[in-house]
Amino acid sequence: MMEFILYEKKENIAVITINRPRALNALNSQMLDELTEALALAEKDQQIRCVILTSAGGRAFTAGGDVKEEVKLQPEEAARFAERGKRCTLSVLNHRVPVICAVQGYALGGGMELILAGDITVAADDAKIGIPTIRLGSVPGWGSTVLLPRIVGVSRAKELLYSGRSLDAEEALKLGVVEFVKKPEELMEFAMDLAKTIADMPPVAVESMKKSINSSFESGMDECLKKETDLFSLCFGTVDHLEATTAFLEKRPHGTYLRK
Repeated sequence: MMEFILYEKKENIAVITINRPRALNALNSQMLDELTEALALAEKDQQIRCVILTSAGGRAFTAGGDVKEEVKLQPEEAARFAERGKRCTLSVLNHRVPVICAVQGYALGGGMELILAGDITVAADDAKIGIPTIRLGSVPGWGSTVLLPRIVGVSRAKELLYSGRSLDAEEALKLGVVEFVKKPEELMEFAMDLAKTIADMPPVAVESMKKSINSSFESGMDECLKKETDLFSLCFGTVDHLEATTAFLEKRPHGTYLRK
């Protein structure tokens, strides 16, 4: 039973909600473990084809790591806390299915790192997104020094991390940190519609595409292109591929995808 994370299955979509609004959804060790556990539940459930990661309360997606816990940490304890956060970030980044972040209010520190690890982010127009860790006399511990330069470029990442300044929703959109900006009341409906669109696609192809894209940041060009070919050919052995191509040629809606 999770105390601070809500897990809801809506047909083939998992909605995971960070639920500690009185503390601006700040992530302590227990919450990081619970969030990683919730992501693992969605990972193991083969019916799940997309995840929406969001938060309760409206004021903050998450204010990041819980500073009240962090201020007490000695170096060895800080290393363990950082590894906890990285496990959570990697659970998003390497998740079997696409993860959509639906973000309202503050997404600071670890909140921005979850966005950077996610596949697609829909932000409310009141969102404030940034990594203010430098102001606490530290460097980010959950992956942003690696992930942020990939998205905004090295120089812009340095400017954001060195200054600790936050982005409003429009600047985040312009820099590619988020993909969509919506009014707060439209946020979840849009995220759900997007998740349904993804969930309606052939699941093996979607999962293979995510693996191929992620691998392009981990290996050399030749190895990445070889992996893409392997994943491409794998899809041709699935009934989903046969149904999708046949439906296209016959100009009809596709049938049920079966992951086979």
